[in-house]
Amino acid sequence: MKKTIIVTGIVLLLVATSGFSLHSRAIAQNTGQGLEVSPPSQEITVDPGKTSVVKAKIRNKSQTSLPIEVHLEDFTAKGNKGQIELTAESPYSIASWGTVSPKSFTLNPGEEQEVKATITVPRDAAGGHFGSFIFGAKPDKQKGNTTAILQEVASLFLVRVSGPVNEKLTIKSFSAPEYAEFGPVPFQITFANSGNVHVKTYGLINVTDMFGKKVADIVVPGENVFPNAERLVNASLDKQFLIGPYTATALMYYGTDKTQSLTSTTTFFVFPTKIALGITFLLFILFLMRKRFKKAGKALFGK
Repeated sequence: MKKTIIVTGIVLLLVATSGFSLHSRAIAQNTGQGLEVSPPSQEITVDPGKTSVVKAKIRNKSQTSLPIEVHLEDFTAKGNKGQIELTAESPYSIASWGTVSPKSFTLNPGEEQEVKATITVPRDAAGGHFGSFIFGAKPDKQKGNTTAILQEVASLFLVRVSGPVNEKLTIKSFSAPEYAEFGPVPFQITFANSGNVHVKTYGLINVTDMFGKKVADIVVPGENVFPNAERLVNASLDKQFLIGPYTATALMYYGTDKTQSLTSTTTFFVFPTKIALGITFLLFILFLMRKRFKKAGKALFGK
């Protein structure tokens, strides 16, 4: 049974690590209750047949003691905006490879606890596999607190299994608004990963004017793209006043050694239509009133 986890800004790789967003689940919430995990995500490389240990910490930010339970769960990409979905039916499963310790404990206010997942990779495994620690604050039934919340937060780990991998990323689309009056001008790049391992994008968007002169180089934020999934990446030309046609070229790199390249081009046009119409209207009025201005000038200066 699949459980979707909602996007939260900090709980994920959007923070520069890997760029995926995560949903935290909550049934209800008492004032002051809160859990904080670190790291929100991490990446490791493991050889087939070997064992590795993944660690994460959970901190109680609330003012009350919380009984915590921990388990491992698989996840996959959902949508193209960095969301993920917890699932037990993923071809990139890893939860069955590992055990977590400790599985339950109590956190007093301000306390933190480190947990470990021992991952043993099958000898025939390869490519990318994705799992997560799921920390749950359970209701204290002994105190009759049946309305207390079931709060869950996750710490993700992306595992790259050494060996034969297929890194295959393409740019499915690259676009900007065809017309804008002013900047900033937004860009959207949609990547599609048809390989068997997650890959991270790097690169920039080069913008030139009608004369081929460079206007700006825009750094594109690096984001992970899951296998058999798409990822939408946003960037922006942060210039206010622009006039004329422009060409934007996305120059992207990916892969373990960042040696594989992707290129895509789009065009857009910027012109301050309302301002231009206003100026044109003003000039037209001045043109119509030119004779009056001339007569007024003669009356004033006697010429």
